[in-house]
Amino acid sequence: MSNMAGRRQAARDVRRAALVSAAERVFAEKGYHAATVDDITRAASVAKGTFYLHFDEKRAIYHEVIRGFLGLVQDIGRSLAAAAGKDFIAQAEVAAAELMRVFVENRELARIAYRESLGSGERDEELAAMMRGFYRDLAELMAANVRRGMELGLFRAVDPMLVAYAQVGMVERVLLQLLDDPSVLPPPERIVKEMVQLAFAGVAAR
Repeated sequence: MSNMAGRRQAARDVRRAALVSAAERVFAEKGYHAATVDDITRAASVAKGTFYLHFDEKRAIYHEVIRGFLGLVQDIGRSLAAAAGKDFIAQAEVAAAELMRVFVENRELARIAYRESLGSGERDEELAAMMRGFYRDLAELMAANVRRGMELGLFRAVDPMLVAYAQVGMVERVLLQLLDDPSVLPPPERIVKEMVQLAFAGVAAR
């Protein structure tokens, strides 16, 4: 790629990133259905035509926003795979705290992703498939962490995927409650410690 072509591509990447960042803010403020392409382009300070150079429609950029959010969550799951020895549980608490921070800071996007994927009204098949893939990939990451704990002698012999899906369900429900009505839950730091204990106490080596 020539220097000129490289600069043009870099400029396109910057504009695309600006649009996605603006869309995150607009969707969080207005919700998916109330937000418009005009809202997004105004927030990004670009012409409307620029939007259509990168995305076919509003739903396409919405999928990009949700894909980025889900990627953040998956990165947190991967971070635990590097833990070793007795640091495993401590690292799990660090990962849980980071997961909570990401959900709280992106609470509106998390709500929108979850509710849209349930298919209220017209079902978004692409989003539903994205969420299924996300849960599968997240469960595989968590199962790998369970296997690591077994190798370290921290966990008894269990079915890693069964444990992983049980943990995913527990974490999802608690985080959704935290987003909707945190008043019924303990403070965030206590939530983290108790969730980690609940996740791993049942599989601890005896």
